[in-house]
Amino acid sequence: MTASADRLVRRASVALSAGLVLMLVATAGTIAWPRLAATLGATPDVVLPYETGTLIDVPAAWYQGGPETLIVFARATCAACEKAQPFLKDLVGRMSTRGRVVMAHPPGAPDEDRKFGQDLGISRDRIHMTLEKLRVRATPTLVLVNGDGRVVRAWEGVGDEAQQATILAAIAPAK
Repeated sequence: MTASADRLVRRASVALSAGLVLMLVATAGTIAWPRLAATLGATPDVVLPYETGTLIDVPAAWYQGGPETLIVFARATCAACEKAQPFLKDLVGRMSTRGRVVMAHPPGAPDEDRKFGQDLGISRDRIHMTLEKLRVRATPTLVLVNGDGRVVRAWEGVGDEAQQATILAAIAPAK
């Protein structure tokens, strides 16, 4: 092979390798961004796990008998949940004048998760272990449902103070 042909082949392979690396990074970013953003409390434009008007897939006993129920999907070992604990505690207190609050946690650390829920002000009998089939991708996730189990609003993550104010305005009247 001539020297110019050899340079051309090297340049083509470098360009092809760079293109593949960029494609891999873009694909990984597209897949990882919604979970990373929710963990950090950001609110990316993604489809929420529970869309308005859909029937939530939790036991009916969690929401029946009340006008509205706020389901808090959280866990004690979640850094974002721990960071949001003061906000969640305030939200639980405010929600008590409007409806009820239920906490759902994944299997794994039930004692710690129950304590976390009780520290938020949720009674022990309203803290439940979830099943793996639930469509929650990140914690904390908040889902407000009506007495029929239909989703009124849902938030993945609780975000910064501005988003927290938006959630409070949508869920609970001011103290």
